[in-house]
Amino acid sequence: MPAAAAANRGNPPPLPRGWEERRDAQGRSYYVDHNSRTTSWERPEPLPAGWERRTDPRGRVYFVDHNTRTTTWQKPTVESLRNYQQWQERTTANLQERSQQHSQRFLLGTSRPPDAGSTADSASTAAPPPKNNAIAPLPDNWEKRLLPNGRVYFVNHKSKTTQWEDPRLSMTDQLPLPLGWEMRFTEQNVKYFVDHNSRTTTFQDPRKSADDGKGGGPIGQYGVAMQYERSFKWKVGHFRTLCSNNALPQHIKIHCSRDTIFEDSFQQVMRFQSQDLRRRLYIMFRGEEGLDYGGVAREWFFHLSHQMLNPMYCLFEYVGDKNYQLQINPASGVNPEHLQYFRFIGRIVAMALYHGKFIDNGFSMAFYKQLLHKKLSLKDLEHIDPEFYNSLVWIRDNNIEECGLEMYFAQDYDVLGVVNSHELVEGGADKLVTDENKHEYIDLVLQWRFSRGVKDQTKSFMEGFEEVVPIEWISIFDERELELMLCGMQEIDVNEWERNTIYRNYTRGTKQIQWFWQTVREMDNEKRVRLLQFVTGTCRLPVGGFVELMGSNGPQKFCIDRVGKETWLPRSHTCFNRLDLPPYKSYDQLKEKLLFAIEETEGFGQE
Repeated sequence: MPAAAAANRGNPPPLPRGWEERRDAQGRSYYVDHNSRTTSWERPEPLPAGWERRTDPRGRVYFVDHNTRTTTWQKPTVESLRNYQQWQERTTANLQERSQQHSQRFLLGTSRPPDAGSTADSASTAAPPPKNNAIAPLPDNWEKRLLPNGRVYFVNHKSKTTQWEDPRLSMTDQLPLPLGWEMRFTEQNVKYFVDHNSRTTTFQDPRKSADDGKGGGPIGQYGVAMQYERSFKWKVGHFRTLCSNNALPQHIKIHCSRDTIFEDSFQQVMRFQSQDLRRRLYIMFRGEEGLDYGGVAREWFFHLSHQMLNPMYCLFEYVGDKNYQLQINPASGVNPEHLQYFRFIGRIVAMALYHGKFIDNGFSMAFYKQLLHKKLSLKDLEHIDPEFYNSLVWIRDNNIEECGLEMYFAQDYDVLGVVNSHELVEGGADKLVTDENKHEYIDLVLQWRFSRGVKDQTKSFMEGFEEVVPIEWISIFDERELELMLCGMQEIDVNEWERNTIYRNYTRGTKQIQWFWQTVREMDNEKRVRLLQFVTGTCRLPVGGFVELMGSNGPQKFCIDRVGKETWLPRSHTCFNRLDLPPYKSYDQLKEKLLFAIEETEGFGQE
C-alpha cells in the first residue's frame, strides 16, 4: 500500500460537528450523534462544501444545498454528487444529440422545414408578382361562418346547405403543390402559380399537368382517384388544407423558462380557449431575445414533449424494459391532477399536428390506433407484451379443456403493489373459459389489456386532442402514417442499414438479398421509413443509428430470414426487428410483394 494512502487511512478526516467517537466493551468503535441522539457503527463523512443538515418541525432530518438553493431528504456524499454530475453531463449530451436529430426530421420533400421568410425572399425575385396576394372572394350566395368552438364552415344560401370545405378550393386545389410552387391571385382574382425553383410564373396548374387525381381508376370518397387517396403525400395535403381553412388570425404568446417548461406551458396553454390554439404560435424563452419565425416553436415542442412524456413524471411509461415507445401509466393517479395533465398533453399533441411540428418521442402503435378509434387486434399485443401475447395465442390454438386449464372471465392486475381484480363480463369470476367460448374470452381480455386502469386518462387525452383537431381530420391516416405526422422522418442511410443487417437462411450474396437492397435503394425516403416501421414497429432510429436498434430482449440488429413460399407476402416480427422474406423467383415479384406488404398490411403476411 502506498505511504500516502496508509497515512490517509491512519488519519481520517475530522468528524462533523456534534459527533463523537466511542468504544464499546469489546473495543469496537461506534459513533454518537449528539444532534439527533443516535448512534451508528459507520463513521460519518463530513457534508460536501455548501451543504447543511437541518431538522424540520416534525423532527425529520433534511439537507440544504446552498450552492443550488435546493433541499433533499437524501444525505449527500462527495461520491454521490460526483455520480450525479456525471449522469447529468451524459443526460445533457444525449439530449443535445436528440435535439440535433430532431431538427433534421421532416415530413415531405425536404430534410428541414424552411424558416419563415425564405419563401418570401425567393418570391420577391420571381417573375412579375401581382400586387394582391389574398385568396379569392367567396362565390355568389356563399358565406363563411364560425362555430362557438372556432371551427369554420360555409353556407350556400342558394341551395340552403352547409359544408366544411371551402367552395373556392376544388379537389385539385386540395392536392399539395409540387415542392417549390406557390398559388397566388391577381387583383382581378385570377389564379396563377409561382415556381420558386425556376423563378417563373404560369396560369397552368402544375398539379393538373402531372395528375389531377381524376383519372386512373374509380373515384374515392374524397373526390379523387382511390389510388391517389392512398398516397401519404395526398393525405398530408388534405389535412393541411383542413388546418388552413380553419386557421384563426393573429397569434398567441407563450412565455416560459427552459428550466420549468412543463409547468409554465401547462399553466398558459390551459388558460387559452381551445380555438385560440389554432392561431399562430409566438414562443418566448425567458432571458432569450429573438423573434419566432417557426424555429423557436419547433424547439419548444421538442423540449416540452421531452419533459411531459418523461416516465419520471409517472404519466406515461415505456412499453417494456427494452421498448422505449410510450403508453399511459395506470399508476398516474398518484398525481391528483393527472387528468388535467392528460388533457393538456392531448392539446399539445394536437397542436403539434395542427402547426406541423414534431414531438421528441412517440407512442406505441396500439395507442395510435386507439387515437384513430380503430379496433385493436391480437397482433397489436405482440410488440407490447410478448409473453401475454404468446399465452393468448396458445389458448387460441390449443384445446384448453383437454389440457385441464381452469380459467375464468376475470383478470388480476397489480398497481403500485396493490392487486386488483376485474371481471371481463358481469359475473365473470364464476364464468369458466371453455374451448367453445375461448374466442370471446380472448377478445375481451385483449380489449381489457389495452384499457386497464387508463380509461379516464385516455378520455382526458382525447378531450384535449379533439379541442384542437377533430378526429375526422385525421381519420384518413393509418396508425403508422399518424406516427410519421407526429415524429417526422429521418434520412435513411441505406449503406449503414445494409452494413448492420444480419441474415438467417440467406447470405449477403443470395440473389433475393441483392434484389431486396436494390428495391430499397430505388425507394424514396418515405417508403424506406415505412419499411422500417413495418419491421421494427417505429419510424425513428436511435441516436446511434441502425447499430443501436433495440428489440424486446435488448440490442437486436435488423434481420432478414428466409421463411415461407413465393406466394406469401413478407411478414414482420417487430419484437425482434426481423423480416420474413420468402424466396421469390424474380426481382419484380419481390418488389411487388414487399411494397404491397408495407403499404397494405399491418405487420403480418397473407398466403
